Amino acid sequence: MAWVLMLLGLAGLGLMGFWLGSGVGAGLPSLRSVWGLGLMLALLLASGLCITGGQGLLRRYEWARRLCRGLLVALLLASPMLLWVSGSHLLLAALCLVWSAAILWTVHTLNTRSVRQEFA
Repeated sequence: MAWVLMLLGLAGLGLMGFWLGSGVGAGLPSLRSVWGLGLMLALLLASGLCITGGQGLLRRYEWARRLCRGLLVALLLASPMLLWVSGSHLLLAALCLVWSAAILWTVHTLNTRSVRQEFA
């Protein structure tokens, strides 16, 4: 889980670099708008939290386990928004349900007694 979080954080930073490098030509919101600036700051914050949480999980810190659980719950809540924003098909909605079940299983696993004892 720690490596997945760190890879997601690095991917977010790479996406932000692509976004800044490509400007508005890639169909992304302009950085001059409040929406574009807020999106960039949210991506920077989420990427930083993912990298920090992954490093903390590798070192077995309790705060990192809680941060990881919070990030996964936030991702779970944001997943339906992706479908709404993209105007996707039914097949992608079914894949989103499978993705959500995997996230719920991971959150449950992070909250089990054996994992909590390992991080204590």
